[in-house]
Amino acid sequence: MNFTFKQLEAFLFSARLQSFSAAAVKLHTTQSAISKRLAELEESLGGPLLHRTSHGLELAQPGRELLPLAEEALRLWQRIEHDISLDKTLRGSFRVGVTELIAMTWLTRLIQLLQKLHPQVTIEPVVDAGLTLFERLEANKLDLTIMPGTFWGQAFESVKVGQVDQAWIASPRLRIPQRALKPHEFADYPVIEQPAGASKNRFYEAWRAEHGFRFGKVMLTNSTTVLRELTISGFGISQQALDYVRPDIRSGLLRIVRSDPMPPPLVYSAVHRRDNASPALARIVELAVQTCDFKLRASQHDVAPAGPARGAGTRQRALRPGAKKPVKVARR
Repeated sequence: MNFTFKQLEAFLFSARLQSFSAAAVKLHTTQSAISKRLAELEESLGGPLLHRTSHGLELAQPGRELLPLAEEALRLWQRIEHDISLDKTLRGSFRVGVTELIAMTWLTRLIQLLQKLHPQVTIEPVVDAGLTLFERLEANKLDLTIMPGTFWGQAFESVKVGQVDQAWIASPRLRIPQRALKPHEFADYPVIEQPAGASKNRFYEAWRAEHGFRFGKVMLTNSTTVLRELTISGFGISQQALDYVRPDIRSGLLRIVRSDPMPPPLVYSAVHRRDNASPALARIVELAVQTCDFKLRASQHDVAPAGPARGAGTRQRALRPGAKKPVKVARR
C-alpha cells in the first residue's frame, strides 16, 4: 500500500459529510481533487470505500473498517502539527452552530476575539434551534454547537460555557397577581412557548413535569425575537433569559411573574464529537467560555466605526491645544 495523508483526509471528510462537494469546501479544494484522491486511495487499498446513493455517499464495508483508523490518524496528525512543529499558529475553518439568543448577544464578541488572537482560524456561524443543531452535529455537518443542555451522549464532549437565569415574563397589562403562582395556575393564562425543536424545552421538560406545570392555551414561535415581541404585546406568559429582557423590565414593558418554584438557571454547553477534536476547536471553546455574556446587545460590541469615504467632501475639524470648541479648518 502506498497512499498519502491527503487521500486519507479526502476519504474521512467525504464519509463524514456524505458528499464530495462538502468535503471539498471543508478542505479548501475542488470536488474533482477530492474524487481523484479517493479513487487513488481505493486503488491503493484494492476496493471501493464509498458508494454513491440517492441520499449521498455511504460507507462500503472496507470504508467502515477504515473510518475509525482514519479518524485516529487525523488526531495524531493534528497533534504532530501542533506539538512538534515550530509553527504553533492555530488555523482552520470550523462550522459552529449557535442558538438565536447567542447570536443576538455574545456571538459577535466571540468572533472578534478569535480574529484578534488567531487570525488564521475562522468560524462559519449557523443559527438554528438547539435540537436541529445537534442533529447536524450528529451528521458531521457542524464541527461544534453551543446550546442549552449538559449531556448529549458518550460520543460527544460537552463543556459548560455559561448559564443564564430564567424567569416567567409577561406584560403588566395581563394583570397577573403579584404573588407567586402555583404550577397548576399557569393553565389559567395564555402561554407563549418555543416548539419541540428548542433544546431549552428538553432541558426543562423533566423539571416542569416533576413540579406539575400545566399550560392551557399555548402559542408557539421558533424565534426568540418574536417571543419577546409577543410577550411585550400581552399575548401571554413566556419563559425567557432574565439578562436578555432585563432592559424591558426596567422600562416597564415587561415584568417577572413569580412562581413556586422558579425555573432553575439554563446551562449552555459547547458540544463536539469526540472523534472531531483539534487544538483550534478546543481554543474556540475556551474563548466561548470567556466571552459568554447574555447581557450584551449588538450595539455594545467593540466594532471599530468606519471612517469617512474618500472624496466625500466631509469637512475635518481640529482642536487647538487647550481649546474647548472645535475650530474649522480653512479651505484650501
